[in-house]
Amino acid sequence: MMIVLLLLGALGCMGVSRVTGVVKKYGESYYFMLHGNPHVLEFHPEHNSNVTILWKKDQRVITLDRKFVMTGSIFAIHKLTQNDSGHYISRDKDLKEISTYTLEVKATTRTYSPEPGDRLSFTFNLKPDSCNIYFFPSRTRRLRMLENKIIRGGVLQGDSDELYCKGFDFLHPCGISNKVLQISCDGRYEIRDQNDNTALMVSLDMNQILRTVIRTPGYNFNFTFNLEPNSCNIYFRPEGDSVINLVYGGVLQEGLDEIGCSGFELLKPCGVLNKVVQMSCNGRYEIRDQNDNTGFVVTLEMEPQPYSLPGLSIGVGVLSMFLCCCCKICCCGKKKSQEEPTETAAAEPEVQYQRRYNEPCGPSSDQLIEPSGTNCFNQPSSAPSDSLVHDHPFQDSPPSYSEVLPDAQQPAAPSLPVHHDPEPKFEFKGVTFPCAPPLESDSSRCDVYTSDKLNFL
Repeated sequence: MMIVLLLLGALGCMGVSRVTGVVKKYGESYYFMLHGNPHVLEFHPEHNSNVTILWKKDQRVITLDRKFVMTGSIFAIHKLTQNDSGHYISRDKDLKEISTYTLEVKATTRTYSPEPGDRLSFTFNLKPDSCNIYFFPSRTRRLRMLENKIIRGGVLQGDSDELYCKGFDFLHPCGISNKVLQISCDGRYEIRDQNDNTALMVSLDMNQILRTVIRTPGYNFNFTFNLEPNSCNIYFRPEGDSVINLVYGGVLQEGLDEIGCSGFELLKPCGVLNKVVQMSCNGRYEIRDQNDNTGFVVTLEMEPQPYSLPGLSIGVGVLSMFLCCCCKICCCGKKKSQEEPTETAAAEPEVQYQRRYNEPCGPSSDQLIEPSGTNCFNQPSSAPSDSLVHDHPFQDSPPSYSEVLPDAQQPAAPSLPVHHDPEPKFEFKGVTFPCAPPLESDSSRCDVYTSDKLNFL
């Protein structure tokens, strides 16, 4: 530790100066203290070898703009510019260097990232008559347009219009504004004073407007952008590395049918329209200005045509009707097949009844009378009668006595259409008469009459 202190003391005795470095912004003030016993303060500019005496002991340094001010041992520099960048050296009476102060003055910087169509405005505290604003486009195909004056001496110029960056207005004390930015306004803007010192530097990084559109074949597809028609260029990038120029200089190009995506129309100020877009139109569309700045990007995603809901409903309805018809036909066929055996079975009792008419008439099985073996036949009555019951000329014999059963034991028999004669026929059901005297006085035969109207038993 003692060795370090001895070395510092030795260096001080040898007159080794202090070195201090500072970075300041344009228009700010810089203060530093003169150490030791200074007699002279010199300024060595950064960009030239000219040496300027700013202050001497016992002498008053006068500046008209009060730029340099010495107060006690503090030296001040106001309204800094790039011309104030350099080395400030203080010396003693023997002109030995005591201290060195290095100053670097830089412009104030700002960065904006707007989208086309946004607003831009900026200004700086500088007198209008010394206000100059320059525009440096990020891209240009003309070398003479690398530097363009928008404001000169506080007056609006028109150089930027040639680069299709229009719409600027002057802002006091020294600035500009643009209500609708274009992609051609991408670049750097500098505010300079009358000595060409840069006070403010604005970097404008225009962002691309990105859009994604989903369409199905047959639908409308269109887009447009606020760009001068003569600087309008639209490129189509299908899937792959190929690039197709749709619009160049505001003119729709030919030969687009070869790419399989046809039907494009030009839209003002800078866009295209396709009323019936196809699957092959899937890809990326870019709008660029004359300096090849991309400001608008549209990604078209094509999807297959979905099934139509009305058509699907109609198909389901037709299928349902077809199934219903099939079921109905099957059911009707089964029903008909079931009815045919029933009709056949119904026809059998008729034959049996006809056969039974020839059986002998006798008492029931519960009567202790032996059968007579005499057949009962219907014969027409020879005597007139006022009875309501008439013998039918085709009247058959009743069933055998043994087959007339009580109601609880008789099987259910189908109704039989016996005759189709228009004359009424009456028959008693449920009552069995043995060979008894006939209803008429002169009849010697037993007859059984059956009638639905007289079935009161």
